[in-house]
Amino acid sequence: MVSVQYFGHSFFKVGFPGRNILIDPYLSNECKDPAFARLVSCAAKEKDLRDIALILVTHEHFDHFDKKFVENIAIRDNSCVVASEQILQQLSLGKRFVHPIKMHQTISVRGVEIKAIPAHHPQAFYPLGFLLEHGGKSVFHSGDTALTDHFSELKPDIAILPIGGTYTMDCVDAVRAVKTMKPKFAIPMHYNTFKMILQDPGEFKQKIEKSILKTKPVILKPGQTFSFK
Repeated sequence: MVSVQYFGHSFFKVGFPGRNILIDPYLSNECKDPAFARLVSCAAKEKDLRDIALILVTHEHFDHFDKKFVENIAIRDNSCVVASEQILQQLSLGKRFVHPIKMHQTISVRGVEIKAIPAHHPQAFYPLGFLLEHGGKSVFHSGDTALTDHFSELKPDIAILPIGGTYTMDCVDAVRAVKTMKPKFAIPMHYNTFKMILQDPGEFKQKIEKSILKTKPVILKPGQTFSFK
């Protein structure tokens, strides 16, 4: 059984048997820039996230990297943080809590195979996506990215893709990515958190359902979980 719980924006918990993984944690509602005033609060609280084996961070932007939360969870649960060296250097954590990863590299941490996929996000220093594999099942979280050729190399069971359209793919390009990868399931992310990324996830769902794809689109509200065997 694999579970994917959505907390809003790009923040997910992926559950493999005996392994809970957080990706791009973003809990804060505080931001000085009114353009990034949060419209939808995070559906998770720190105290509710337990037994976290791994924390993955795709890039350094505040809405993907809640630094204090990452430090707190890592110390509390003895979690391992996997990210680029540049991100890990920002954390006040000892070496046993961190594992750097580079583009195209595949590592095994806590029994989970993690492959770093390059993302196209010029606003970030070293943007990544992550392909996670455990027990014969795979989940791809693209991070913030435009449509790239790298998608043609991937055949995940679940693809989690941005549809916001500002700084990332929009619905049309996200559907193109789905057509390239042909995952069993596709979940949209990175939309409706800020005014600049307002999108209707129903459009993403409809475009996939009207195509010849066998992919099943899954629209999750913040807090909801999707599971499959």
